[in-house]
Amino acid sequence: MAIKGIGSDIVEVSRIKRLRETYESRFLTKVFTKGEIAYCESKEHPEIHFAGRFAAKEAIAKAVYQSGHNEVIPFSHIEILNDAEGRPMVSFLIHIKGNCLVTISHEHSMAIAFAVLES
Repeated sequence: MAIKGIGSDIVEVSRIKRLRETYESRFLTKVFTKGEIAYCESKEHPEIHFAGRFAAKEAIAKAVYQSGHNEVIPFSHIEILNDAEGRPMVSFLIHIKGNCLVTISHEHSMAIAFAVLES
C-alpha cells in the first residue's frame, strides 16, 4: 500500500463544549453520526471524546484532500467508531478511494489526531 495523504489537527475541548452548549443537537447531528454521538455521550466527559473525533475528522479530510479528492466531505459522512480493542476505525459514508487510518489522543483541555490515507 502507498500513502496517498496525511493530515493532523488539534482542537481545544472548550471550543467543542461551547459549540454543544450554543447549538445543542444541531451541532452534533451536523458533525457526528448517531453511532459517534452514542459513543461520546456514554463517556463521563463527552466533550473530550467529541473533540477527539472532531480533530480526527479534520485530519482525515486533510489527508483525503491531499490525495487529490476535490469534493467537499461533510463531517457527518466520516464515521469513527472503535473496534473490539478500542482502536478508532474510519468508515466513509461516501465513496473515497483508499483506506484511512487514524489515531486520536486527548487530555482535559486538548485533543489531537493524525490520519493517513492509503491506496
